Amino acid sequence: MKHIIYCRKSSEEETKQIQSLETQERELTEYAKKYNLEIVKVLTESKSAKTDGNRPRFSSMLNDIRNGLANALLVLHTDRLSRNGIESGQIVKLFEEGYLKEIRTPSKIYNSVHDMLYMDFDFVFASHYSRNLSIRVKEGIKTKLLKGEYPSYAPIGYLNKESKIFPDPEKAKYIKSAFELYSTGNFSLKQLTQILYEQGFRTRISNKKVCKADIYRMLINPVYYGVIRIKGQLYKGIHEPIISKTIFDLVQDVLIGKNRSKKQKHDFLYRDFLICDYCGCKLTATTKKEKHNYYYCTNGKGICEAHKKYLTQSTIYDLFFELFNRIQLKEPIASLSLLAYEEDLRKQNSDTWNNSSILNSQLNKANQKLDKLLDLLLEKRINEEKYDLKKKELENEKVNLEVQLKHSKPQNIDLTLERVRNIKNKASSLSYMFKEGDDLVRRDLLNSLLWNASIKKEEIASVQYKLPWKYLENLNKSEDIETWRRRWDSNPRGPFGPPRFSRPGR
Repeated sequence: MKHIIYCRKSSEEETKQIQSLETQERELTEYAKKYNLEIVKVLTESKSAKTDGNRPRFSSMLNDIRNGLANALLVLHTDRLSRNGIESGQIVKLFEEGYLKEIRTPSKIYNSVHDMLYMDFDFVFASHYSRNLSIRVKEGIKTKLLKGEYPSYAPIGYLNKESKIFPDPEKAKYIKSAFELYSTGNFSLKQLTQILYEQGFRTRISNKKVCKADIYRMLINPVYYGVIRIKGQLYKGIHEPIISKTIFDLVQDVLIGKNRSKKQKHDFLYRDFLICDYCGCKLTATTKKEKHNYYYCTNGKGICEAHKKYLTQSTIYDLFFELFNRIQLKEPIASLSLLAYEEDLRKQNSDTWNNSSILNSQLNKANQKLDKLLDLLLEKRINEEKYDLKKKELENEKVNLEVQLKHSKPQNIDLTLERVRNIKNKASSLSYMFKEGDDLVRRDLLNSLLWNASIKKEEIASVQYKLPWKYLENLNKSEDIETWRRRWDSNPRGPFGPPRFSRPGR
C-alpha cells in the first residue's frame, strides 16, 4: 500500500500541544521504516480541525487519495484527521468507495467494516470533545471570575499560587512606584520606563528592560486596584490590591491629558551636543538679558574653571557652521566616486546571485540523494548501518550548504544606493542647510551627524561623529577616487532618510 503521513497540531492550542509536528513526523517516519511501509508523501499542518474547510493540506490529501496517488493513511491518532462530522464523513466515504484501503496508527490498524465502526466512534468522540471544549473552558473562566479569582497567568506584579494571585514581593513595589510617579503628570511614558529600569524593574523571564508598551498596558489595567477586566466586563477580585482606586483614576486622567502639568520649556538648541574639553562635563544653558541664551560648563566634578566663561548662542552657531563647512563633501569628485561605487556594487551583487544559485542547486541535489537513499533502504538494497552513515553525511552537507546560503544573500542594491545617495546629497550641502534651515533642521543635522563636540577656549577641540560620518570626515583631504569609493562602502548600513529641509514660508 501507498501511505501518506499526516501530522496536525491545532493552531488554537499552541502552548498545550504536547506532541509537536516534528515529534509526530519523527515517530511516524520511524514507524514506517520499522514496518517497511511505502510513504509517498508527508503532510504537516498547524490548523484546527474543529470546523470543516479550514485545512488546505487535508483537502489536498483527500484529492491525492481520489486520484490514486495513495490508498492508505498513517497518523499518530485518528483525532489528528478530524474533529468535525463533515470531514469525518469524507474519510469514511473514501473508505466505502474503495479509494482508501487502510488508516493506520502506531497502536491500531483500521482496514475492515468492523474497524470503520470503531473509527466512527473515535470521530464522534473527537467531534463531541471539540464542540464542548470551548464551552467548558468559558464556563470555567466565568465561574472563577464570579468568585473573584483571576482566571489566567498572573499579570506582572503578581504571582499565581493556589488558584489565586498574590502581590509579588519583589515587583509589587515597582508597580506602586510607577503609578505614583505617573500620577504627578511630570513624566512621559518614556521617562517612566527609564526610571523604573534604573530602579531595578525587569521582565519576569528574560530579566530585560520592560518596554514602554508594557508599561502603558500596566497603567490601564484595573487589576492593580482589585478589579478584573475581561473583554470590557469588570469583576470584583478577591486578590490584594497594590494601589488605590484614587491613584488609578489620577493616572487615567494623565493618560488622556486631563491632568498634565505644564512645565516651563526652554529651547536650547545646542545643549545636548556640547561637552567641556577641560573636565568632560556637559554644557548647559540659561536665558538672560532679554531672552538671550548662554552656554556654560556644569562643573559637575567641581574642578573646572571654564564654567565661569559663558558662550553666546551666536558663538556656538558660528562654531558649528564652520565645522559643517569643513566636512562638507566636494563636488564633482563625490559624484564620480559614487558612480564607480555603484558599478562595483552591482557586479558584486551579480556574483552573489550566481553563488546563491549554485548553492541552491547543490542543496536540491542533496535532498534528492536523501530521497534515493531512503528508497534503497526500503528496497533492501543497503543495510541500516550504511543507510545511517550515508544519511548523516548528507545531512551534514545540507547544514553546511544552508549556512552558506544564509550568508550569501544578495542585498537590495536600489535601497543601498538610495541610502548612499541621500548621504552624499546631505554631505554635499551641510553648511548651506545649516545656514538656511530653521532650528528644527539644524537639530536634525546635529542629531544625525555627531554624538558631541568638546569646547575649549571658545573653539571646537574635538568631535565624536556618528556613523557613517566618521568615515567621510577626512574624504576632502584626498583627491583619489579609489579612496572615495572605498569610503562609500563603509557607510550605507544605517537608516538615513531625506533631510527635513524644504519648509514653505520658513
